[in-house]
Parts: sequence; structure tokens; C-alpha cells
Amino acid sequence: MSLPHGLTPVLVFEIIAVVLAALSAMITAAKKNLDFVGTFALAVVTSFGGGTIRDVLLDRRPFFWVSRWEYLVVIFALCLPFVYSRRVHDWSRRLVARGEFVDALGLGFFTVVGVTLAQQAHLPAAVAVLMGVITATGGGVLRDLLINEIPVVFRHGETLYTTSAFAGAIVFLVVQRLHSPSAVISSVAVAVGLRLYSVWAGASLPRPHWISTGTHRVPTAEHPTRPSSGDNRPVGRTDDRTALTKDAPSVPPSD
Repeated sequence: MSLPHGLTPVLVFEIIAVVLAALSAMITAAKKNLDFVGTFALAVVTSFGGGTIRDVLLDRRPFFWVSRWEYLVVIFALCLPFVYSRRVHDWSRRLVARGEFVDALGLGFFTVVGVTLAQQAHLPAAVAVLMGVITATGGGVLRDLLINEIPVVFRHGETLYTTSAFAGAIVFLVVQRLHSPSAVISSVAVAVGLRLYSVWAGASLPRPHWISTGTHRVPTAEHPTRPSSGDNRPVGRTDDRTALTKDAPSVPPSD
């Protein structure tokens, strides 16, 4: 089946990815109790963030969302009923339960778009994989920064997000080299499947050796750490009181 005039496969994948990323961001906004402005802003940043970083690195002008300003209208049209319609509220609650699946679908399609655009720029395969990962995860990183959280792709113990995009990009290139027409389906299936498996099974990357081992203590207000590299024991109030007791003159007890 042929596509309408001007509608390329890359554009179709991009439209799907933008819509899915916007829905995922709106779910996050609802969990954070944001208003309409916050919901719309978070959806725009999440949908456009990764692609904008990719376009900057690939020196593509205008940015993809500038040349296709209709994306802004579509996201606005999605946000309005999502925030204010009571009828859509019940639907949105069911959508929240499937939030990980929606997010995983957006991850898979954005990965395909990033790799394809890098290939069109005649870049090496390693760079194409990187562009796919950046396109898929850049918006999520900016989203988490806006809501004042460490980006989920950087936190240990979280589900396989960047790894899923990386695996999807590798599969896309490998299947494409085999001249198979199922490269897109295979890539999205691997990215979505690995992402959902990590969510359901709690799988994550191996733990870095410095986490929960005391190699690098994180200073807190209650327990600041010593500046010396040889002693990482926290300096607490007990040590301070002990030092004061040793230096202070003895006072005889009074009746």
C-alpha cells in the first residue's frame, strides 16, 4: 500500500513517536499535579527534546518541529481534553495503567527515526546508533530535569531505558543489512519488549561497585564526611563533643 503524497515512512514513524511521547509526558504531568500550562510544556519538551538535540548534532535546519509546526497543534489538542474533560479523565486513568507501554512504543519509534536520519546523512553505523539513542532518550532527560528529578536514564536500579533504545538501534541496522523489510518492526519489537521486560521483572544493569559499598560516601547535613581520602567515617556530633570535652578544663561537680 502506497503512502499519500509527501508522507514518507520516516515521517509516519516520527508522527507516532511524537504523539506517544506527548501522551507519556502528560501521564507524568498528571502524577505531578501540574496544571494545563505545565502539562503542555512538559509534553512539548518530551516530544521535541531528543529530536532537537539530534538536529543540532546533525546540523539539520530548520529543526524538525519548526518545519512541522502542526505537531504543536496536535499536542495542544491532546492536552486540552486530557486536562479538562471529565469523560476523557476515565480514559486517561486507564492510560496511566498502560503508561509504560506507551512510553516504550515512543522509545522504539524515536530510535528508528534517529538511526534513519543519521543514515540519510551518510554517517557511520556507530554514530547512527548514537543518534537513535539520543533521539529516543533526550526528551525524557529534559522532562525529568524540568520536574526536578535525576533523569531516569542515569539512575541505577531503574529499568532498562537507554539499553532498550541501544538494542533496538543495533537490531535495526543488522536486519537492514540483511535486506529484510521487517527492520522497523524488529527494532521496535526489541526496544519495546526489552523495556517492558525490565519493568515487569525489575531488571537493570549491574550495580556499580561504589553504590552501597562505602567507597564514596555522599555527605549530608546530619553526617558530613571528612575531607581526608584515607578516612571516610562521618564526622558526627559525638566527635565534636568529645573534642570539646578533651580541650575543656575539668570543673568539679557542685552540690
